[in-house]
Order: sequence, then structure tokens, then C-alpha cells
Amino acid sequence: MAASDIFPQTDGTGSRVLLVIGKALANLVAVTLRHSNYETQDTTTEAECRQLMRDWQPHMALVDIDHYEPFIQLLGGGMSKGKFPVLAFTRKRDTAVKLKAFEEGADDIVEVPFTLDEIVARPYALIRRSRGVTTKLVPKIRLGGQIEVDLIEQTVKLNGGKALELTPIQQTLLYILAANAGDVLTREALLQSIWGSAFQIESNVVDRHIRELRVKLGDDWRTPRYIETVPGRGYRFKADAGSN
Repeated sequence: MAASDIFPQTDGTGSRVLLVIGKALANLVAVTLRHSNYETQDTTTEAECRQLMRDWQPHMALVDIDHYEPFIQLLGGGMSKGKFPVLAFTRKRDTAVKLKAFEEGADDIVEVPFTLDEIVARPYALIRRSRGVTTKLVPKIRLGGQIEVDLIEQTVKLNGGKALELTPIQQTLLYILAANAGDVLTREALLQSIWGSAFQIESNVVDRHIRELRVKLGDDWRTPRYIETVPGRGYRFKADAGSN
């Protein structure tokens, strides 16, 4: 099957997507969706959400129900009156949690950690179903200038090199860091983005996965090319990653 059959090159009409997701993860989702010509806005406050609903009039919403569960009712059946689809994000494998989300207005659910093709394919399907339009989909996505994700081949490459063998958590961690290139992400932000409330803030789970990810990137923590440690603050994907 040709790539054009899987990813139609039909220009959409600038579908607007509202993200009720923490900033670090929201940036990754936004970068991914913008490759397909979606417009995005993000918020985590009710007042701003209501204002965006009135003034910006989104065509779809993505909600992290682990951290912002009340918004599912507001967006799924409140101000929108069910007029646009809602895609829920959760790190929980609990069927009861998912059923509750569907009851409150969610149309589909994505489990975190996720692969980027889910962030492309599920909104595409929901927008096509709700608006009757297709949005341009691209087979490859670039993050941080150095990371290339091939959605068809399901590969992740660094600087055009060979495909990296990464676990789902390592992929998501790398994607979030790269999508926020140049910005320091605290351990708390990374924990909340990937693991939610499953771990305490003082847990070393982030540091352990960073160490393992650096090994696979061929990165030296003393003189990092990609992921640097910012003492007392967290981690940062270098904006000029791979140039030194």
C-alpha cells in the first residue's frame, strides 16, 4: 500500500483543537498536530477554557482526564452541548475510568505513553466524522530539529541515522523533551506528563529513564549533545542538539 493511500494529502479547513493538557505534554501534542495543519490552543483553567470556547470556537478538544477530569463534562456536554468531539488522555488502564470518561462526553481515549501515530490518526478520524472534512496528514514528523518519527515505518531516527530501539516510555520521554527543546522541564513536569500520580515527586523514575535514554542516544551526561541536566531544576533538550 502506498503512503498516499494511508495518509491522504487533502488540505483541510484549519480545524481548531483545544488542548486541556499540562504544558510540557501539550507542546508535544501541538507540534504533532501542526504537522497536519491543525490550529491549537492550550489551557488548564476553567475561565480561559470558557473564553476559548466562546471566542475561538474549537472543532475538537483533547483533555487529560487524569489531571483535569472536570473539563470532560464542561467540554463533552456542557458549553459545547456535544457539538464537537472530545479525545481523552489517561495513564490508567482501569476500565471504570474509561467508562466514566465515555459517560461524561469523551468520544475516544488515548493511553499514555502513546505513539505519535495515535495523536495523528485519532483526531483525523474524529474530525472527519464530526466535520466531514479531511486534514492533510504527513508520514513523518520532526521534533527539536533532530528527531524524525516515521509514522508508517514506526521508526525513530536521530539526525538521519539508524532507527533507535526505544521502549514506549523512552519514546514519549524523548518526544516531550524534544518538543520543548531549549526549555527546562522539571522532574515533576515529566512525572505528571508520563506517569501521572503513580509516582511520588521524589521518585528517581525520571532520572533512571533519562540515563537509559542517554545510553541509546549515545549521549554523555558530562558533555551532552542532546539531553543536559540543569542542576536543581531538571532536564533540557538542547535547542542546538547534535551540533557540537
